[in-house]
Amino acid sequence: MKNEQPKSQPGQRRRYDEEFKRNAVELLERGERSAVQLSRELGVSDCSLGKWKRQYGKAARSTQSGAQAEQSRMVQLERQVEYLSRQRDILKKALAILGQEPSDSTK
Repeated sequence: MKNEQPKSQPGQRRRYDEEFKRNAVELLERGERSAVQLSRELGVSDCSLGKWKRQYGKAARSTQSGAQAEQSRMVQLERQVEYLSRQRDILKKALAILGQEPSDSTK
């Protein structure tokens, strides 16, 4: 029995939820069927399937995890810069205090 997809009216674009797109990409990445075969079975265009693969596929996931690692590293470096700036300011104040001439209060 063939899966019946609801027909969209002319001028209307069909919307697919994220779960559907991720499942379609997972089926595509298994390699059991070609993109054209899978797109026909699912009732979507092969262009949409390719777009979804770029968006949700393995390569996209590895790029996203790399970007998250980079973002985490940036946050860590910003904290370190803030810490070192505070340390520098404290040392400047300490040097200013130590460099002052002692006031002669015995006169």
